[in-house]
Amino acid sequence: MGDLLPRPKVRLPLPVPMTEAQAKDFFAVFYGGEHHFHGPLKTDGPGCFHIHHHGDLASFDYDELTRLVLMAHERRVRVRIGAGGPRGLRISITARRSDTFSMSLDHPSIEEAIEHFRSADCPGEPSRWGRRWAEKNEAAYRRVEEEVGRGS
Repeated sequence: MGDLLPRPKVRLPLPVPMTEAQAKDFFAVFYGGEHHFHGPLKTDGPGCFHIHHHGDLASFDYDELTRLVLMAHERRVRVRIGAGGPRGLRISITARRSDTFSMSLDHPSIEEAIEHFRSADCPGEPSRWGRRWAEKNEAAYRRVEEEVGRGS
């Protein structure tokens, strides 16, 4: 145990905050134009935006849920759906990165998400995502340790 090197402190690059124009564009594509917004675009702080959605989201017959998930992975945007009042939902979005090795800053592409889903013994088990990101993070730490060991 004593021969293990302490993990180097690695400063994770933060995602570039989403702008209001990017958020508006995301929802305009999702809704098929700004004129279909169910309410005003609101901010939750720097780089975080939400909009209220009236009604349900579905995966096929009305494909809003599928489009929302695919857009999130395509644009690497974290989407959160929460309660938004009677018969309403609050859809929140925040930009993410693809290279931080952090569950709180990273976002998989659609290809990575599909690969993970199809390879899991029990698709959708949340702990498997955590293990995948931990493995990715461990590989990054090993690369940093090798570079530190070589004096790079």
